[in-house]
Amino acid sequence: MATYININGNNIPITASDPSNPIIGEIWYNTTTNLLKGRVNMTAAFSTGGTVPQAIQGGGSGGTQTAAWAAGGLQYPGDTKNKTWTYNGTSWTAGNNIPANYFIGGSTGPDSAGLLFDGIGSYGPGTATYEWDGTNWTAGGAIPAIGPGGNSYATGSGASQTAAIAIGGIGDPPPARVTRVIDYNGTSWSAGDDTPLTTAGTAADGPTGATWIGGGDGGPGMSTKSFEYNGSSWTASGTIGTALPQGIQCQGWGPQTSAIIAGGTSSAPTATISQTYDGTSWATGASMSQTRVNGAMSTQSAGTQTGFVVGGYPPALDMTEEYQAAGPTTVSITSS
Repeated sequence: MATYININGNNIPITASDPSNPIIGEIWYNTTTNLLKGRVNMTAAFSTGGTVPQAIQGGGSGGTQTAAWAAGGLQYPGDTKNKTWTYNGTSWTAGNNIPANYFIGGSTGPDSAGLLFDGIGSYGPGTATYEWDGTNWTAGGAIPAIGPGGNSYATGSGASQTAAIAIGGIGDPPPARVTRVIDYNGTSWSAGDDTPLTTAGTAADGPTGATWIGGGDGGPGMSTKSFEYNGSSWTASGTIGTALPQGIQCQGWGPQTSAIIAGGTSSAPTATISQTYDGTSWATGASMSQTRVNGAMSTQSAGTQTGFVVGGYPPALDMTEEYQAAGPTTVSITSS
């Protein structure tokens, strides 16, 4: 009996790697991954990612959807606060521990150059900085304490360990929120350009010369405000449509022209809605499957709107949700 392939030949290219610049509708078979793949135009959506060995909330993170790290926070079961995990887009793997406990401070940086700072490891002011090289954590320059309590709800941004900024924060017990911005050069921290409003736990991303911040538990109305930073001054940008008052731990990522905030409220129906930014205005984005507040982690300084969120509560979570922005996307074609 004749078959289609006998009559017409094989019209699907067979290749050892995906095309470098596929077009919409193109289909091929990848012999390295043994997958039939194609290029389609996708709508924005969250999907289920890997599970962390311990539920985490209030930790730090950085990297991309396929090369990330997460460390510290309240970790259950076991009540640890210093463990590290790395993510390859499929699964989380245990890494080397932070030298001390870490909880709700700032974080940023890629998978091989991460940065943690001013988290409340124990009682007292958070002044520690730790640098991640993809394998080990080492102590960096001490960050000035906000006050006599412990620093918390600070936000991190920047492209690397040698060009990072710490934004806002509060103390514990909490004094007034602060407008403080301080710069890190890989060795020491120095005074930067203050934000227009006090901030705490605001979402943020971008390199030090093109940072954005939005939402959080800061100054009056900050939960619906956003600002952009050019390396020397801050300017007001779009109004966020849904108040996001609890954006810890830094639940936002992407550049100034294509940013997203995912999580930051705990009340239905807004608790799972994301907010996206095009450089001018904010709009309601795709919904997550799970409420995430007070400690959900996300990619930072990744330079793309594609990213993930992991951990947080309620309840204590160990699940990851990955975000794919709208637009052309390569997918695997299955029978389901």
